[in-house]
Amino acid sequence: MAALSWAYPQDELDGLRARNRNALARDERTIAKGLAIGDLNFSYRIEGDKPDWRPVRVFDDGRQVYIQMPAAIATTDAPPLFVVGRKGGAELVNYRVKDNYYIVDRLFSRAELRHGEKNQTVVRIVKTGEGGRG
Repeated sequence: MAALSWAYPQDELDGLRARNRNALARDERTIAKGLAIGDLNFSYRIEGDKPDWRPVRVFDDGRQVYIQMPAAIATTDAPPLFVVGRKGGAELVNYRVKDNYYIVDRLFSRAELRHGEKNQTVVRIVKTGEGGRG
């Protein structure tokens, strides 16, 4: 028995738009309430090794630093975050993980994500300046 069907692109597009609206309406995965894109500082540089868990983006709101990790971080070993002090010493810093974001409750000029013991994989996060808002 043969089958025949029709697909109407506009109907498919309308269905996708409706699913997106519904997903956005119930999406509670916001990083933090009240963040305005114009108030964010994106002047951070990511350098060093290039592991699968390398951050995608880093920004701050003047109070906290948000480190966006790739979505696959949920299935890998997440590296700890160290803040590098003025004298070059690394200190473990308190942070929390929400979805694929590290949220650090303080600002820093330099930090490192490290994984491993002898041959460590190191990714550095460096604040590049005071500009970069919006």
